[in-house]
Amino acid sequence: MTKDFSLTADEKKILKELQKSVRERWQYVRVTALIFIDAGYSLQAVQEILGIDDNTVYRYIDIFLESNRDIESLFDRNYSLSRNNASKLTLDQLELLRAEVESNLYTTSKEISTWVEKQFGVAYSESSLIDLLHRLGFTYKQTKQVPCQVDIQKQQEFIQEFKKLNQRVLDNQENSVIYFTDGVHPTHNTRSTYGWIKTGTEKELPTVSGRDRVNINGAVNANNPIQVIAIQGQTINAQNTKELYQEIIDQHPDKETIYIISDNARYYRNKELSTWLENTKIKQIFLPPYSPNLNIIERLWKFLRKKVINTNFYRTKKEFQNAITQFFEDIPQYRTELESLLTLNFHVFKNS
Repeated sequence: MTKDFSLTADEKKILKELQKSVRERWQYVRVTALIFIDAGYSLQAVQEILGIDDNTVYRYIDIFLESNRDIESLFDRNYSLSRNNASKLTLDQLELLRAEVESNLYTTSKEISTWVEKQFGVAYSESSLIDLLHRLGFTYKQTKQVPCQVDIQKQQEFIQEFKKLNQRVLDNQENSVIYFTDGVHPTHNTRSTYGWIKTGTEKELPTVSGRDRVNINGAVNANNPIQVIAIQGQTINAQNTKELYQEIIDQHPDKETIYIISDNARYYRNKELSTWLENTKIKQIFLPPYSPNLNIIERLWKFLRKKVINTNFYRTKKEFQNAITQFFEDIPQYRTELESLLTLNFHVFKNS
């Protein structure tokens, strides 16, 4: 029986996608068993790899074939081979459903269920539809806000030019270094966040009523994410930025050119600062407008909030400032996390 079993190209595609997206071990085993048998693995090999007996392998094949090759039937733990269970959605219908959910924003599973019933005449319970969506590779999560004024083409052009510049730096074609800069203003207060909490209990975090901010003007080496320079001040302005830039120059006395990539904040475009820069080895590069996604230091600020701000309580602003200062002093201990986080892979917003 296993020698005669084969999958179509579409079935292979869907099963391999499911193999990557299913969350439960038993789901993975059922999908993988069919993929292995189709690929010519022996029954003994499938048993040893997946830890199941030969009768179980045969049962998965029987379910798939008797249900008219309905992939959904593999995930029905109550499926009985004694009944002829008709397929709910065909492979073509599953692909249409996948395309529909990818193309349109549905905020509830009920909306999707209504679409499926109207389109295919098939009714799903809420739990069954949610399981199906998970198997198709979807999760229920918060949308991400993006600026509507973003220019996609300019972002793509920036990425191409940056890659060329950075490759010259990495290949030592020029004696230079690249920094990304940005200002951030964390507020002295505890932020509520998600966490694993025992069912039926609450995890309480004290807060303060103040809204005092700490102003940080920072820079991170594009190719060395633990080389971070941060200047705290009463405000972020041209003078504060000049101090930051001078610190970067002092850190690299051997470099002929220092490229600094920043957004279009007024203090980076200040005339006095621009005049001062003319007599330095700094070359300033401005990001396209509305492009926080292209500034890797934005990820560092999120990391700072995660480590210091979101789940810790500081009774006074001084304690809050000290914790932030300590974070920057301890940057080397976060090397592994930051090397993974501050990569030079940029997300480009999609056209709306």
